[in-house]
Amino acid sequence: MKKIINRGYKVRIYPNEDQIELFEKTFGCVRLIWNYSLMEKEYIYNLFKDYPELLQSHSFKTPAKWKADFPFLKEVDSQALATTQQELLQSMKNFYNKSHNRPRYKSKKNTRVSYTTHTTNNNIRIEGDYIKLPKVGYIKLRKKRRSLPEHSIIKAATIKRTATNKYYVSLRLEYELDIKENDSKTLHTIGLDFSLNGFYIDSKGEKANYPYYYKQSLHKLSKLQRKLSKKVKGSNQYLLLKLKIAKLHEKITNQRNDFLHKKSRYLVENYDIISTETLDLESMRQHKYFSKQINDTSYNRFLSYLKYKCEETNTFFYQAKKYYASSKICSNCGKKKKTLPLSQRVYSCECGNVINRDMNAAINLATKGMIAYLTNYLEDRTASIAW
Repeated sequence: MKKIINRGYKVRIYPNEDQIELFEKTFGCVRLIWNYSLMEKEYIYNLFKDYPELLQSHSFKTPAKWKADFPFLKEVDSQALATTQQELLQSMKNFYNKSHNRPRYKSKKNTRVSYTTHTTNNNIRIEGDYIKLPKVGYIKLRKKRRSLPEHSIIKAATIKRTATNKYYVSLRLEYELDIKENDSKTLHTIGLDFSLNGFYIDSKGEKANYPYYYKQSLHKLSKLQRKLSKKVKGSNQYLLLKLKIAKLHEKITNQRNDFLHKKSRYLVENYDIISTETLDLESMRQHKYFSKQINDTSYNRFLSYLKYKCEETNTFFYQAKKYYASSKICSNCGKKKKTLPLSQRVYSCECGNVINRDMNAAINLATKGMIAYLTNYLEDRTASIAW
């Protein structure tokens, strides 16, 4: 079975001095368009908020009109300026729909900046060890990198500068993927229950054994931050220490992402049905004893990796509803307890089932995932027979 999918492809680039200068100009111009467009939208809204017809009929400035006020905008990629306005428009819609917070002005002091440009007439392409970008030209790519999927089409490119002054390009690809068909006779299912001790525990009783990279580097990080607090802000020593701290944070992020990718890849290659729970991590972060561990694990990022890998391998991914009481239900007889304190780590039932609390929840999730898979399978079979 073939399916057209969209995926990202991130690789480091090595621009020369002239290209870096053009990147910095583009970052500044994109920031200017965002801030001035946001200021215009807020001003017009406050002016015509009591007159809906005037508010809807008002035509906001486009990048072409902003170029009349700021001629230097012509030096950078026009697609990047147009994309910024589209992103702002979507942010305003999300704010009015109450799904996101109000858009904020972008600061010049932000060390992590980026801009996005779209492909027109094959102006973004990879040729050997170089990538061609609009206005910038050919830029050297990292030699040790993954090859692009066969017959993939580059839809857009995002150029980013990190806090450690490294440059990356993220390509939005579209390509056709050949998805394998599962053999329904041999199914391997697993349930994953989130745990602050070890990241998660599965239905077989095995832990993920997450190393907690942030916790390991906390002593070194605290030492550097204490030194930074004693330096004169803006001095050479201050900037040098700030760069060291940024590099340490980048290392922690890379270690975490590497672990999450490898763990999610292992799961989709060895199991046909993967079941997880839905957690309100924002509420859990409010707890002073759990916030650091939850931020360190990045469980939601792990789930996003797992979802798209399941889609690529045709692995059935099931996520239980938010209020499904997987911990309170006995995995043996199905009886549900009214209360189960967090301090009680062993689940004991009247039927004689005595088991680890997290493992009991993981077994329930695995069972729930199997039921959901069989329900979908029977519905598909019934629909095909009826047709």
